[in-house]
Amino acid sequence: MSSEATDRTKAPFLTSPVFAFAEKIDGLYIDGNPADYPVVNERAVRATAGLTLIAASVAFVYAFFWQYYIPIKVVTVVFAIDFAIRLLFGMTPLSPFGVIGTWMVRNQRPDWVGATQKRFAWSIGLVVALFMAVITNLNVTGNIPFTICFLCMTLMWMESTLGICVGCKIYRVVAKSRFFSSHEYTPACPGGVCANNNVREAQK
Repeated sequence: MSSEATDRTKAPFLTSPVFAFAEKIDGLYIDGNPADYPVVNERAVRATAGLTLIAASVAFVYAFFWQYYIPIKVVTVVFAIDFAIRLLFGMTPLSPFGVIGTWMVRNQRPDWVGATQKRFAWSIGLVVALFMAVITNLNVTGNIPFTICFLCMTLMWMESTLGICVGCKIYRVVAKSRFFSSHEYTPACPGGVCANNNVREAQK
């Protein structure tokens, strides 16, 4: 299968095997380079981030304006569970937000990106969600939880609307250390950012 044909293939709703975090696609090329590593559909990731942003925003409004904290207590627990599921099994078929987000873009041409940095970003999301779940359900209120919540919503907005994954950028910084020895630590990034950076570095 040619690279152009593979790039235009319809994204499968489920990974193969079904409970794999991500999967390799034979003959896939990204940014002109063979993608011999697991990939995820960036369009589905951004749709999922948009859904979590909506849920977080509703809970934040209830807590901030009306001091009604039950929604944010529930949402933070759901987020923690959802991030954990995504880390272990990918966005389908067990992640509620992942399933809906993947379904929403099912008819769009996929935008394949490396799965490794997404998993790293979601691990950060899991840590933050767990922390927020604990402090909100312990009835901790004030500037600290509100600031963290607002920061998280900002990051969700950046990914869903601008395609900027801050966790992925942090991963790229970490990936340049000696902890990684394989080229798979810098798989394709959304919008060809990694490819553009590699070109600039090669020209230096």
